[in-house]
Amino acid sequence: MKAMNRYIRKTARLMLCLLTSAATLASCIYEDEVPCPVELRFVYDYNMEFADAFPHRVRDLQLYIFGQDGQLLDTRRVTAPEGGFGEAYRMNLQDLPAGTYTFLAWATDDATAATKAYAFEPITTTRAALADLGLGIHPDAAEYCDLTLPDLWHGLLRDFTITGQEPAQATIHLVQDVKRFRVMLQRADGQRLATADYAFSITADNARLDYDNSILPSNAPTIYTPYSLEEANVANGRTTTGSLHALVGELNTLRLDATAPARFRVSHTAEGRDLFDLDLIHYLELMRLDRHADMPLQEYLDRENTWNVIFVIGGDAGSEHLLSIQINQWIMVFNETEL
Repeated sequence: MKAMNRYIRKTARLMLCLLTSAATLASCIYEDEVPCPVELRFVYDYNMEFADAFPHRVRDLQLYIFGQDGQLLDTRRVTAPEGGFGEAYRMNLQDLPAGTYTFLAWATDDATAATKAYAFEPITTTRAALADLGLGIHPDAAEYCDLTLPDLWHGLLRDFTITGQEPAQATIHLVQDVKRFRVMLQRADGQRLATADYAFSITADNARLDYDNSILPSNAPTIYTPYSLEEANVANGRTTTGSLHALVGELNTLRLDATAPARFRVSHTAEGRDLFDLDLIHYLELMRLDRHADMPLQEYLDRENTWNVIFVIGGDAGSEHLLSIQINQWIMVFNETEL
């Protein structure tokens, strides 16, 4: 009987030790081997495909680390290997001490081009704060921009807490800030158009982005013009020659704001007049697909990054006017000769 009691007491002590160890390990199961994991995952699924494109689209990532007082503590830069970051990539931040942090991420697909195209807001203090880390088009191109802007992503994560006693893991969701337009201008009768006679532009006050990705006002709007413009023949079975002559150009802009004006203008430079001057945001909203009709407009503008636009003009020389416009899959035909 005494032997049985000693066995029970030993068993009870062993169970108590096991329970105490389990409670300790539950706080951080890696305690006896390596520090608790502290890592960030980056995701870019805020697109029209609703699929994560970060692993193969993003090539260069810059992370800014701020303390609870909003002051910059450290930065981390990572460049993807050939083929991209991959699905398994996580940024290791185990060297950060316990505390609560804010993370700001700016990322691109071309770091070399980004250093020429973009610039941070001037920092006037000896120690940068979160509000100082706005980014914009380089001042040399902020008034008239014909640059091919490299893709630019933004992400912000607040209140990331590290205790050192348990894993700290979070995801930063990225938003793409560069919007591209591939534009075709053609006459309904297929007559030749010359690049020297026409000019395309988008005008918007959006060349500066704040740390939270909101648009900062500038002294004057930016005029975005094509970084490529050429004459082309477009196959068309309705003509006897089998093709229509057209001008094809590409231009880009930074983030579009659903509540701010943006104008798309096509001018006849030889005649010194505008053929049309459209409210760009209005037409992008009007001509989005039905399946996206319930999506908030700002979300649509942020998710969509590429628009294909076709303008068809008609009329005699000196009185050319817009007959129709196609944006992606939707076509609008105008009856009036002026907009």
